[in-house]
Amino acid sequence: MFTHLLRSGMQLKGFPSRRDSIIFAAIEIISDNGIQGLSTKEIANKQGISESILYKHFKSLDDVIVAIVEYFLRFDSMIENTVLRRRITYREKILEYIRSFVELYESYPALTAIILNYETLLHHVNTRHLIVNDIIDARIGFIRKLIEDGQQICEIGSCYTSEELAIIIAGTIERIILDWKLAGYCYSLKDKVLMITSKILNSCQ
Repeated sequence: MFTHLLRSGMQLKGFPSRRDSIIFAAIEIISDNGIQGLSTKEIANKQGISESILYKHFKSLDDVIVAIVEYFLRFDSMIENTVLRRRITYREKILEYIRSFVELYESYPALTAIILNYETLLHHVNTRHLIVNDIIDARIGFIRKLIEDGQQICEIGSCYTSEELAIIIAGTIERIILDWKLAGYCYSLKDKVLMITSKILNSCQ
């Protein structure tokens, strides 16, 4: 559904600006070497530019890291609004919301480096609030509200509270993404995530 966003808005195949290309170079370095392997020198080398050019776009490595997280959040509100407008069941809205993000990750697997480096980014003073408030709390909160609304009309079972079920789903997806990366992205992330999420939701019927 949202794969086209990566082609147009993010333009992974042809970066619209030097700033964006620096951000994606940094994401790929994190994906390959972890956030500990990220440095302005490594980014400049990957881009084939000098560090002085990099500093024309970012004041420091910290600024690059903040920009990475902000880029990761770029389409959240668009995805949420699209899902809420659809005249489908709450269960279907949950799956559609998750499908939208998974399609982004499948289109550009290096983006999953952000998810798999949450713990490190939480210790980074400039990204802590973005990770906690705008990613973890906001995304789990959106799923929680859909579950809660579905439970109120008995569309989704109440064997767990909405918060518990949202945390179970989010944690499961994170683990599946890790397994997918370790397996070399050799199978459909979307199919596996949606299958297991459906099973979790069905277990409460």
